[in-house]
Amino acid sequence: MRVGSPHSLLHLLKQPAAKVLLIAGFVYLLAFQYCRIRFWRDPHSAFFDIRNVFEWKYSLLREHQALHLTSVYNAPSGSGLDDKLGNDRPLMCAALATVKRDRDDYFEATVGSLLAGLDVRERHALHLAVLFANTDPTQHPSWAQRWLGRLVDSVSSYNVSEEQFRHLRDLEEQHNFYEKGVYDYVYLLNKCLETGAPYIFILEDDVILADGWFVKTMNSLHQISHGPTARNNTWIYLRLFYTETSLMWSSSDFWYRNMPLAFLLVMGSGCAPLLLIRRHWHSTHSSLNNWTIAAVCLVIIPAYTALLYMMGKYSLLPLEGVVEMNGPGCCTQGLVFPREQVPALVTHLEEKKAGQTDSMIEEYADQTGLTRLALAPQQLQHVGLRSSRDNIEVNTQSTWAFWFEENDSRQLKAEHERLLAASDNYWLLN
Repeated sequence: MRVGSPHSLLHLLKQPAAKVLLIAGFVYLLAFQYCRIRFWRDPHSAFFDIRNVFEWKYSLLREHQALHLTSVYNAPSGSGLDDKLGNDRPLMCAALATVKRDRDDYFEATVGSLLAGLDVRERHALHLAVLFANTDPTQHPSWAQRWLGRLVDSVSSYNVSEEQFRHLRDLEEQHNFYEKGVYDYVYLLNKCLETGAPYIFILEDDVILADGWFVKTMNSLHQISHGPTARNNTWIYLRLFYTETSLMWSSSDFWYRNMPLAFLLVMGSGCAPLLLIRRHWHSTHSSLNNWTIAAVCLVIIPAYTALLYMMGKYSLLPLEGVVEMNGPGCCTQGLVFPREQVPALVTHLEEKKAGQTDSMIEEYADQTGLTRLALAPQQLQHVGLRSSRDNIEVNTQSTWAFWFEENDSRQLKAEHERLLAASDNYWLLN
């Protein structure tokens, strides 16, 4: 019988090892295709699709809802509009600084998505402050629009001395965003301190917030402060935005650091039962021969194990609830500070005066030993892929919540309503 003849090939395919390999290979191809469809948003997955991952999906819907809200409240007549302002004893002060952008402007969508869908009790618990951070605020396309006074609790430009104003104008003309950005951040923190709110939320003007963000955030803050593992005075902020680009396999992960050991263990755990079965059940000798066991242990199990690693860490182990994020947080798109931590942070930022605000906050947290927390999944998306601070687009693209766009609007709305109806929310929405 010639090697390679149809007869010999047919004989080979009839062998148990070949049958096992064919079946396992077919299932592997199905699993591989599923992974391509399911995990293409994970930036550290082998299936990552950079061509489509930055397309808006859920953000597009929220932008539509946001702009609908602002357009309704921008009508010439304000009669018949619901009350959309907070009360004088807010639980949270949310503040943002906005500047005129040369190209895309996201400010209106940011404010609209912050407010769209809020229950009246949620809105009354929130104080919203906006700083127009151009020294000439009339440059901003949203300045003096009617919807601002009807939706925003505090709308202002710089209220500073003439000398300080000249300095701010110089920083603006010199494009010194490192100093002016820190100044604006401190300005917002101080503005919120004046409201007496126990929590201060500083966000940027190019984000889209998810439906239900407020009640989820307040529930998490209550858990942090009053839960079984309360963290009073030991944390500096709760992050509502993070990017998966920093959540990859690393040497800190035991099974990644010891990948050869992982493969040996799964191969051994698969091989040992097969050998025991063959030893105790003689009827399996013909099918569980050495070639079959070798195919399973040396080919099939390693291939499926490798597929798990290829999915990406975040796909396998997604974050949920309040989690510590002391290392890979990145950026200041949306941080909620407990009021008691803010005065010392303001002092630190004023002393440093200039720099990357997020790095300065991280430096302060490291110096003081304060924990940084994040709420998972993310409650907002950074849609400003073109920066207002002259960052190149590749840098701003890395500041993207890749899984945020998979949010289901109906599911989030139902979850929002369920959380509002929960009896244990009396402390929040009374």
